[in-house]
Amino acid sequence: MREMPDPFGSLLTDHEDFGEKLAELEATLDEMVTLREASAGNLDLIDEALRFFEEELLPHFRREEEIVLPALAARIGRYGSLVNVVEYEHEEMRRGIVKLKEARDALAAANDPWPAIQELNRHGIFAIQFLADHFRKERASLFPTAREELSPEELVRIRTDLAPR
Repeated sequence: MREMPDPFGSLLTDHEDFGEKLAELEATLDEMVTLREASAGNLDLIDEALRFFEEELLPHFRREEEIVLPALAARIGRYGSLVNVVEYEHEEMRRGIVKLKEARDALAAANDPWPAIQELNRHGIFAIQFLADHFRKERASLFPTAREELSPEELVRIRTDLAPR
């Protein structure tokens, strides 16, 4: 009997790709803090990270919220469950992105860039660490729970709905 491809394969691939982008953001923030200044190249990379959050990460969250979480909530419940934890973390990250944008805007307007760099670094490092933990939680708990709780038919539908178009 042939084993079905992982229904969450595309989400896991996203997580790997996102890790590379987050590492680039972390390196940029480290450079800015070390030098206590923000070069044009640093600012371009920060802007690229913000674009990534808006255009790649948030749509990834929506796919999980629209395709995976409702099916799992129907089986294990929403409140007081892993489903609710993942939803909460998505909302927390959305708030973090807003804070990161505000810090970027403050840096652009700052006469003295150092305090603004520190604030940008604080929000950036929060996002990086929070997402690393969030992705780990999905790999270690959410997806295994879904594989265990959902029927083979539900898993096929999820794999189909998550397939890149």
